[in-house]
Amino acid sequence: MHQNWRVNTNLPTLSQMNDLVIKMERYLSGFPGIRQFQTSIPNARRASINVFFRKEAEQSGFPYQLKSNVISKALELGGGSWGVYGLQDQGFSNDVRDMAGQYRVKLYGYNYDELSAWTDSLKQRLLTYRRIREVIVNSSFSWYKDDYQEFSFDLKKEQLAARGILPGKLFNSLQPVFARNMWAGSVVMDGESENIVLSGRQAKEYDIWALQHLGRYVDGRFYKLDEMANIAKGQAPQEVAKENQQYRLVLQYDYIGSNTQGQKILEREIEEFNKRLPMGYTAQKEDSYGGWNRKDNKQYWLIGLLIVIIFFTTSILFNSLKQPLVIIFIIPVSFIGIFLTFYLFKLNFDQGGFASFILLSGITINAAIYIVDEYNRMRKQRPGLSSLKTYLKAWNAKIIPIFLTIISTILGFTPFLVGTQKEGFWFPLAAGTIGGLIMSFIGIFIFLPLLMVKKERNRIETES
Repeated sequence: MHQNWRVNTNLPTLSQMNDLVIKMERYLSGFPGIRQFQTSIPNARRASINVFFRKEAEQSGFPYQLKSNVISKALELGGGSWGVYGLQDQGFSNDVRDMAGQYRVKLYGYNYDELSAWTDSLKQRLLTYRRIREVIVNSSFSWYKDDYQEFSFDLKKEQLAARGILPGKLFNSLQPVFARNMWAGSVVMDGESENIVLSGRQAKEYDIWALQHLGRYVDGRFYKLDEMANIAKGQAPQEVAKENQQYRLVLQYDYIGSNTQGQKILEREIEEFNKRLPMGYTAQKEDSYGGWNRKDNKQYWLIGLLIVIIFFTTSILFNSLKQPLVIIFIIPVSFIGIFLTFYLFKLNFDQGGFASFILLSGITINAAIYIVDEYNRMRKQRPGLSSLKTYLKAWNAKIIPIFLTIISTILGFTPFLVGTQKEGFWFPLAAGTIGGLIMSFIGIFIFLPLLMVKKERNRIETES
């Protein structure tokens, strides 16, 4: 018997999430009825704790008492949205997160700073409508509102020019005092590489007021930061995302009123906004349901065209109309692995996910073609051999190179899954391909022999 605790927070860093979970772990370690608990922190937004009880505690009321105590502790700790589940009864959740917005806009550009400025321009334009109260800017779409905020500098260019101070020099004058965790190199200790980071001694003592009003010198000129720039705190994206070699930013908001009217306003604003954008920058409306929207229906035709090409190619190769259908049947089986991967790990489906469909189709049919081609060759050499034995010989001859191909492809995509930086295209491509390859091996191992051997048996019985 076990219980599960899930934490969803708006904490900006992984270390803060870890500190929050450690407090709950310390609390759980004080109960002797707990055999062990397992903690998982996949990212700064989500963590889970699975609690396992001792056998003698399972038969008592301890699990229910612990659940009540943990709920009280979760309310005391705060810091995020806690959920407590298990024991086959109603769970607990204090999730009060707001929705990010059903109206979505994607903006692309080749210069991130300029793209950010144009995005802010569109945001301010949308906020002029009284029925739009808040517009969220992020690097990717989300169902829930992200409360992550940053301080930003709004430079007073006239004052900088009048005093002859360049923005870079202004920043350099502040960096030694306020900078934190600056990477300065690495050193090898006990056979492992350790990073060296530097932080200003006053960095933890000074606040925003001190940053603005304490005097500094640049090239012998005295200044105060509030004379050179304004500091504002606001919502901002946490990462820099790319799509098709372009930087990407997204807008989300809710429109209070008719959905038809909201869509008309958005389409009109995007049309006018695209006329003002320079070359290399675009803005487009995104379907609020995500995935493949109506504009992307051509993607289905591409997969259909690929399957038609595979059918005609394998028909010529095998001189048959039945065996190509068996090979094509393995393709949707492998697609199940892609769907399960994106569903179970809650990944965003984008161009990388669609590319995994195309890539997986080719790899999957190659494995099936190897076995079917060897099967046909052995049937010609030994026509008296039964269909089942012929297939087993073909399987034994080709399964090792097929298995090595699948394993090598999985290992080749594994580096794209490692690390905290998840590239917008390559991470979904790697995740979808690996999940599909695992499922394709199951399809080749189970469904291919069932279809091949059964069809050959029916043919032999008809001829006899």
